[in-house]
Amino acid sequence: MGTVRRMSLEDVEDAVSVFVASFEDSWNRYERNYYPRKALDFDFSRITPEYCKKRIQESNDFLFVVEESGKIVGAAIGGIQRGNEKEGGLALLTCICVHPLQQRKGLGEALLRQVLEYCKQQRCHKITLYTLPVLLPAMNLYLKLGFVPEAYLRKEWWNIDHLKMSKWL
Repeated sequence: MGTVRRMSLEDVEDAVSVFVASFEDSWNRYERNYYPRKALDFDFSRITPEYCKKRIQESNDFLFVVEESGKIVGAAIGGIQRGNEKEGGLALLTCICVHPLQQRKGLGEALLRQVLEYCKQQRCHKITLYTLPVLLPAMNLYLKLGFVPEAYLRKEWWNIDHLKMSKWL
């Protein structure tokens, strides 16, 4: 069922390829009539190898990959907002994805479970993410693992609605 581990600098290029393939597939299947193409292009401009390498170096950030047969097929990026404290805090899951050809195999769930476990080990009290209401498979996974809708953000970014989901740890 795949192996989940921390992302290394050597993994960055493959992880970014997974993000790009996953985002493009998601846009084509679920978001095309909802999420503006210019927003997707903006997302692509941000999820770069340089961005991931920088995030790996940040002490409050976490990046994970999931491997299947020695190949990276999924990735997650997030960070912990700690304030003045050295432990605990609020975790924000920036993005999580699995390559389109590897979806529906439990790899995304394994990846998200590892993120949750890591955040618990870091003594976070809560993890939050933002998603689109049209991403039903993602929302179903979040609900399955105990996330709850915390806010419906009307015309939040790119003039479209977003959903804030959270899980108390």
